[in-house]
Order: sequence, then C-alpha cells, then structure tokens
Amino acid sequence: MRALRELLAATDIEVRGLAHITGDGLLNLLRLGAPVGYRIDRPLPVPAIFDLIAARGGAGAAELWEVFNMGCGFCCVVPSPDADRTVALLGERHPGTTVIGEVTDREGTVELLSVGLEGGAGLGFSPA
Repeated sequence: MRALRELLAATDIEVRGLAHITGDGLLNLLRLGAPVGYRIDRPLPVPAIFDLIAARGGAGAAELWEVFNMGCGFCCVVPSPDADRTVALLGERHPGTTVIGEVTDREGTVELLSVGLEGGAGLGFSPA
C-alpha cells in the first residue's frame, strides 16, 4: 500500500486506474469503467502452482486466466509516457514491476496475446 500512496502522490504521473487482479483475473481491468480495451502482451511469469491447479482440477487456460491472477495481483493504468517513471517508483518496493500491456480501442475487451485468449465482462475468456 505504501508504494501505491507514493504513486498517487507523484505529481508527474497521471494514474488513470488501479485494479486488484483477484476473482475474474485480468477481466477486472474492465471494472475501471473506461471506454477502452486492454492488450496484455507481456504478462508476468506464471507461478508453477497454476500448472498443478490445471492438472489436478482439469482447468483449461481460459478458466485459469478468468478465475486466478496467474501471478499478477495488481495493475496500475497510466499513460504510455508515464510508464517508465511508474515502473521505477513501484519497483523500489516491488521488484519485478513491469509494463505488461497497453490500452486499446477495443472497448470492453481484454486480449491475452501470449495465450491466445480474449474476453469481456460477464463473458469470460475464450480463444481469440
């Protein structure tokens, strides 16, 4: 939380959205209510526990990415010119902070390019 307070206090960074990536996974970005979509083309590394969950639970990629955070617990949405400063500020307290994607004009859609999925609010993820 301290890192987020520092981010919100930074006068040179425009924070446009903050999203916990819990139940509904990265689809939680759509709860920000902005008339945009999100393209996640560089997701964080997926912890091995999710391989075990998939194997034991018979869950496919779409279900895993919809239900779990897959290693990404929180997202900050900032304009592209502010991204490097945001990563540097948050990275001081949270090593591994990085840019995972970008905003698109595909309103209401989250694209997960590396796993070939896309989804929408109330629709879940399906093959792109």
